[in-house]
Amino acid sequence: MDIFSQAFWEGLTAYGYFGVLAASFLGSLLPFVSGPYIPPIIIAVMAGRLDPLPTALASATGAASAKLILFRFFKGGRVLISDETRRRIEPLERLVARHGWFAVLAAAATPLPDDIIYILLAVANYSSKLFLPTVFAGKLLITTIAAYTALYWSTLACTIIECTAGQLNPLQTILLAAASAAAAMTLIYIITRLDWQKILTKLGEHTQR
Repeated sequence: MDIFSQAFWEGLTAYGYFGVLAASFLGSLLPFVSGPYIPPIIIAVMAGRLDPLPTALASATGAASAKLILFRFFKGGRVLISDETRRRIEPLERLVARHGWFAVLAAAATPLPDDIIYILLAVANYSSKLFLPTVFAGKLLITTIAAYTALYWSTLACTIIECTAGQLNPLQTILLAAASAAAAMTLIYIITRLDWQKILTKLGEHTQR
């Protein structure tokens, strides 16, 4: 079993909707890497084996479940944050509690590595209960687009498959994951060093002018 082989992910579609769910779950568990689950959706629908809407639902369920596991893992890292840092980011936590859903939805609805956003929200103590339905909505949006593109726009769907074929080259995957993780760590360092009370107070003053 070679998870870096495109054939592995495409082969999961032979198991029907469960296979699509499994492909999305396993692909989304790869941290800081864009999951390889879009081509299996397209192949399954284009081959006429699966209907687009149930396929999108199965894929979104698998992807959202995996992202919740990663999110809770990231959130567990808050135990490493000092009391002083916690006090410093409290205003950010209140802001994220109100508006973090938009960042989750936007990140989930793109094929780009979204764990950078999720780890920042985890540091800011975003609610796991709110995270799951929002990330599911975002994943459902992108998987539905992929499924119906395969059904009604086969030329574009074939292009997507060709462009993503072999995207899980081991070296490229490791380099991408390392770069994304480094970017996330840098952003975490920055947001935990800023005085969010002063920043948000100044922003509030500017918006009131």
